[in-house]
Amino acid sequence: MLAYGVTAEQAFRVLVWRSQETNTKLRALAAGIAAALPTLGGGSVQQRTRFDHLLLTVHEHLSPPPADTSSP
Repeated sequence: MLAYGVTAEQAFRVLVWRSQETNTKLRALAAGIAAALPTLGGGSVQQRTRFDHLLLTVHEHLSPPPADTSSP
């Protein structure tokens, strides 16, 4: 999703496509990709800086959880 700037649904469709094209179980394909990600060395400094900012501030943009209105 990050690499291509696509939605979760689009990313899943890409995995399904590669799974079918290579006759590989989707779970095995996803696990292989996840395992190989560290070997890519990470993104550029600019990408990491932007992600760091997102990681440190995302909580400020989330909606608060709904209040529990049930009573015992």
